Amino acid sequence: MQDVVYLANLLSQDCIPDDNNVELHHVFQQDIVLELQARHWPALFWWALFDDTHINTARTANNPEKVYPYLSAPTAEALKHWTHRLDALENILPEPWQPILKAFDIFLKEKMTGAFMIMRTTHLPDIENASGEDWRFMLRSRARDWQKLKDGMPLNKLGADSDLKFEITGLLEELESPNIDPFLVLSGRAENIWPLPDLEAAIKASQKQLLETQASQNPEAPVQAPASTIPHEAATELPANEPVADLPEQIPYTSVPKNNVSVFRFIVILLIIFAAYFALT
Repeated sequence: MQDVVYLANLLSQDCIPDDNNVELHHVFQQDIVLELQARHWPALFWWALFDDTHINTARTANNPEKVYPYLSAPTAEALKHWTHRLDALENILPEPWQPILKAFDIFLKEKMTGAFMIMRTTHLPDIENASGEDWRFMLRSRARDWQKLKDGMPLNKLGADSDLKFEITGLLEELESPNIDPFLVLSGRAENIWPLPDLEAAIKASQKQLLETQASQNPEAPVQAPASTIPHEAATELPANEPVADLPEQIPYTSVPKNNVSVFRFIVILLIIFAAYFALT
């Protein structure tokens, strides 16, 4: 499936096999204890598991000369980072989503029983230019900002060039939409494993209440179903001869689209000015 991102917990594998060695990729797949999936970009909570010492690289058959970074950490280390940054997540996450955070904390500690965690991507677009050094700089910067958030600094007080601020702000804006699936944004999903049915039902009820409140305030607005009520489509397995790793882009694309109308108007104004100038001369 296109645009799927994975957080995998593995029994023993600490790296993704290089190149197109089908046998090694089969061994890698068999080593997976469980795997969470997100769409388009890693879920917010996943970033709290890694630091710049966890960058690894792999090559894929598409371009054997190209080295792709990904994240791999011993589970114990990843959970240590998670515990340290949990307060930061609690400080910045709006109240409706706090139950997901608390339940995910328990889920990680109870279900991630394998030796390693690996954050990998498959077939994401626009992910060709980031390097290991890009990631190292990004993750070091984020580590400092995680600590600031843990210490109680408001998100909007982080530096204007803060990558973590940019990412969290964009994801929180996504969560304001009533038809968003909050699990894909925050924690990812694992079919029949996560989220737990009771938790999903509670979040669905909360989203429904939000929709009803918005509808009562604006009776003319169409009523939308919350995304968590829509059955989640499981990702299709990759063909056996495809590599399992690819490169996440350095920064999620969350900026607004360009205003093409404004650009067109600007060009028209320039043409008018030039026409007037040549007419006078």
